[in-house]
Amino acid sequence: MKTTINNLSVFTSGNTNNKSIIFVHGLPFDHRMWDEQIEELSKDYYCITYDIRGLGESHAGDGQFTMESFVDDLETILNELKLKLPMLCGLSMGGYISLRAIERM
Repeated sequence: MKTTINNLSVFTSGNTNNKSIIFVHGLPFDHRMWDEQIEELSKDYYCITYDIRGLGESHAGDGQFTMESFVDDLETILNELKLKLPMLCGLSMGGYISLRAIERM
């Protein structure tokens, strides 16, 4: 299912009662890089992907791309979806975003 949170395209799959995993893609990709993982893991997990600001279906906003703004976006998604202690899976820049988000928590 697709939804928009803070001008970001967010995609969910699986049962919301299951443990959640949020996938953060790398550059220059979008949420679709996780399609095969989502297909398999959504059987047992609530899977969330999104397009980082300025990539895929997400708007660029003001064009100011900083690590802190990317982490702010991730935190907004976590809060809006009411995710408590989700697993994070990030690749490349998505890994940096995930690590910084953990540092800030």
